[in-house]
Amino acid sequence: MRRDECSLEQMAARQRVGAAVFLPFAIVRLRGEERDATETTLTITLRDIESVGTEVQRSVRLSWDTITAPDGPMAVQEHTVTEWAACGVACALLSLYTGLQVRAVAAEGDRFDYWVGNEEREVGLEVSGTLLDDIEPRHRAKVRQLRDNPYGVDGYVVVVGFATHQAILSFHRFEEG
Repeated sequence: MRRDECSLEQMAARQRVGAAVFLPFAIVRLRGEERDATETTLTITLRDIESVGTEVQRSVRLSWDTITAPDGPMAVQEHTVTEWAACGVACALLSLYTGLQVRAVAAEGDRFDYWVGNEEREVGLEVSGTLLDDIEPRHRAKVRQLRDNPYGVDGYVVVVGFATHQAILSFHRFEEG
């Protein structure tokens, strides 16, 4: 299995949105009980990323600077920590494996969280994080949600399982229902 590397701070700087806001949340979830940790490894499943119909496993080392890590507990509810942590990880994975950047926050009712792309195209991105062991059911639900978008655009889904140090990054074509 190929091993890749990504700095969370460098990832945040590559986005059009202020992705640095996600870093403390991502660090809290990624380091778990190891408060002094400055890196972790996730197993990533890439579906339809390298080519249509493919599923590839990668290992990615995510690292961060100690100065970025929060000193105390986060001042939001646990589910918010998990969701914002997933957004930080999603920015890193999307940038690393697709070269795209998060360009804008989607509007309420868009059925995805962000507009991502480059100078040539824009698509949707739906993100979710969980502390549960099995991320597949969450991934399936998020794919259905993305495909239900009102614009008829294609998009990506990223689901991060913090308990298992796993993530799925997948691409999906819009399907009219």
